[in-house]
Amino acid sequence: MTQEKPSLFDYLNDPRELHLLKFALNGTLTDRMRLAYAARLEEIDPERAEWLRLEVALHESAAEDPAIRARFAELSGKVTPDWRNLLCRDMILNCGDARAERPRVRFSFVCPARWETLEPTEDASVRFCGQCQERVYSCDSSRVAAVHARAGHCIAVPRELSDKDVHLGTRGVLGRPDPLGDWARDLFPDDE
Repeated sequence: MTQEKPSLFDYLNDPRELHLLKFALNGTLTDRMRLAYAARLEEIDPERAEWLRLEVALHESAAEDPAIRARFAELSGKVTPDWRNLLCRDMILNCGDARAERPRVRFSFVCPARWETLEPTEDASVRFCGQCQERVYSCDSSRVAAVHARAGHCIAVPRELSDKDVHLGTRGVLGRPDPLGDWARDLFPDDE
């Protein structure tokens, strides 16, 4: 009998984790807090602790060593997906794997890659995806994202930016919003 992975809900019910997860939920979990969280996790879940330490290290500076990126990817498959998604900071959009699609559809493509696992380049704001053989540009504003998206580049958008810069209030959204679709409509308004 295999034991199911705990869910994010289980972690939220653990007083050892609740405090720091609240910061992750509201987008204010700093690197220092992530490392403190990893230290708390070390005894109860060493794989999540290692994943969190690697996420901090790789987010700050891409590792030249492919073994480090491979270990992060391996651990990403072992930790609970909803917990991992909460703590991941960037979304890769306009992925080169979807080049055959129209820009608006391609922009909505869910890329399995994470900024932390992409190869470093000479420019700290650009990394290389070995799977689709494309450069991925980190975008710190919606203006920069729009320039790269219109040029057909793959982009990495921080969660904070993707959450705050989508103009959901102007669309009268009822139910589950589609932030990727909203970004695509904003960037490619003529692509119906």
